[in-house]
Amino acid sequence: MKNILLPAAFALVLGCAAHTNLAPVGRGNIDANVSVGGPIVKAFGARIPVPYLTAGLDYGLGERMNIGGSFHLLSLAYQVIGVDFGAAFFPIAAEGARPTVGVQPRVMMLCSTKPDVESRFRLYPGLSASTAWAVRSGLLYIGSDVTFRFSSLTYDKEASSLILSPFVGYQWRIGHRTSLLTECKWHGANFSSDMVTVDYLPVSGHGALSTLFSIVRSF
Repeated sequence: MKNILLPAAFALVLGCAAHTNLAPVGRGNIDANVSVGGPIVKAFGARIPVPYLTAGLDYGLGERMNIGGSFHLLSLAYQVIGVDFGAAFFPIAAEGARPTVGVQPRVMMLCSTKPDVESRFRLYPGLSASTAWAVRSGLLYIGSDVTFRFSSLTYDKEASSLILSPFVGYQWRIGHRTSLLTECKWHGANFSSDMVTVDYLPVSGHGALSTLFSIVRSF
């Protein structure tokens, strides 16, 4: 019997939202975002992305630092409260052909509201890194999420404690204060998909491909 390698909790941790923290938002400014998308699964005879929904805010704490968080809306249907929060630092700022480089440590918190559960709270630290280039009127970006897993997999004691999820995307400017992000992410790229019960769309037998979309509004 196959085991579950990427359950719903891991899907949350791996970041089912487009990477909106690509550049500083500016001291005192706020970016609000709504994201939808997730791993591509086989259902109803077709391949469709999981409609995972999040909403979040990023605030410019400094000229090269954002802080923010997201609320995970779809998980509420499963009686799980999901929030993540963290900061984004930009040690290299765009200048000419030089890209913007960002580093974003975050913490994901899951809280089950179901009665009589053995473990109600779970924390998952993670780290994201991105590089974004100005291309035409938007941003082309690449990067990766790294999530740290503390609990072991019962069927694979030697599985990595790091979950790697590289991504590539483009931020489209659709107005003075609004942009659309389209992103493709390879969730769990370092895990074999041979033992997955859900029929994800893997790459070379590993992980799960995701399509993600975000609308960002600046204030």
